[in-house]
Amino acid sequence: MGFDEMVQKFSESLKFDVVVHDENGEIISGTGRYQNSFGDGRNNVVVQRVLNNLEPYVIYDSKISELGCKNCKYNNECVGYGAIAYPIKDQDSVIGVISIIGFSNEHKEKIRLNLENYMCELIDFSKELATKLNMLQAPYHNRLINSDEVNFRSIIGNETGLKNLIQKAKKVSNSLSTVLIRGESGTGKELIARAIHNESYRKNHQFIAINCAAIPETLLESELFGYEGGSFTGSKKEGKKGKFELADKGTIFLDEIGDMPISLQPKLLRVLQERKIERIGGKSSIPIDVRVIAATHRNLEGMLQEGRFREDLYYRLNVIPLYTMPLRERQSDITLFCKYFIRKHCQLLNKEQMKLDPNLEKWFLQYEWPGNIRQLENAIEYMVNMAESDIIGFHDLPDYLQETAGMQNVRLSLEQMIAQYEKKILQSYFVLEDYKKDKGKVAEELQISLATLYRKLDKYDFCFDDSK
Repeated sequence: MGFDEMVQKFSESLKFDVVVHDENGEIISGTGRYQNSFGDGRNNVVVQRVLNNLEPYVIYDSKISELGCKNCKYNNECVGYGAIAYPIKDQDSVIGVISIIGFSNEHKEKIRLNLENYMCELIDFSKELATKLNMLQAPYHNRLINSDEVNFRSIIGNETGLKNLIQKAKKVSNSLSTVLIRGESGTGKELIARAIHNESYRKNHQFIAINCAAIPETLLESELFGYEGGSFTGSKKEGKKGKFELADKGTIFLDEIGDMPISLQPKLLRVLQERKIERIGGKSSIPIDVRVIAATHRNLEGMLQEGRFREDLYYRLNVIPLYTMPLRERQSDITLFCKYFIRKHCQLLNKEQMKLDPNLEKWFLQYEWPGNIRQLENAIEYMVNMAESDIIGFHDLPDYLQETAGMQNVRLSLEQMIAQYEKKILQSYFVLEDYKKDKGKVAEELQISLATLYRKLDKYDFCFDDSK
């Protein structure tokens, strides 16, 4: 059962509106008055109180409640409401809030008379939601991207541009119109495509992804459209279905469509126009019912002018244009991603939970992340592996980022500056063969014991082949 369906059934059983907020206070599901409020709610004082205090909060009548409408200037014009907000817990941490809300006097009276029963219902249902929320968060991990649970709730971020993207994508999830997702590499284009599919009526059928840049031109046609037996040397005797046929009744995702050879573009155009495919070596057309979502990081408009992309295909693909923002334009989301990736990789590596050094976190917000979310997760995974304490610092950065960070005007702690300087001094000695062979000589010149030298070499991961 889907997340929204679970919430809807719970709402119907209690005959109250139900709202679910995530750990940031944003609405991720709602019924009745709240069914179109996705992404709202961060300023809800009741929800924030529950998130901070880890305890439920009851409003018998919002018109006389301190956290309700008591001090609102529209209090006299409003009927008010009764509500119970309950924390959704995962072990010792709160990962969301579920609230039941009623706007009639009857609802308010029910809460007053049956509070204990409603609390029991919320306790049981919050446990179900906790399990489901953890499942929904997991798909963002690249290794689990094929999960059927990828949807708009599993997309991390609070930036207005991202919210607008999700709202547009939700509107067209059940449409047959072609979607073209534009954005830099590593910005989550495939995630958006999978969310559209999983939120559509096609969700019980195949989602087939193919990277047009990763397959040689000579093979791409047969991969997309299939072939009849004996069509060419090395072909299977019984023939083979192509990706379009395999995606029938479902969705095909054409990643890196800008890299599709110009020679194949007319055949794709024909599929979009006629909703039919023809296998290589085939003599008849095969009707298909497929939603097409394409993506690219290329400048297609420039390619049109250069004659490297067909104009008619461009307009067939670009019916619903969506744009994924680069990470450098989602600065407020970087901290969210860091916390998420650190928590995830600590769990995967069975390590105690860690956090970023505040100065490193500031630098992360300044850095442009040319590889976007994919690069950020790569860096976090490396640092979680390398960190020896629960604070991840500059010294845990991958080498290429340490060099970049060293050129930035970032305030390091005294300990970090000493460590960086010490490592550079040691590196200056061991680029020379004579010193590599005689560590005693290095220790003597540095006026430290040989044992101390070995400890420092081990600390900074110096490797030597002592057999030479």
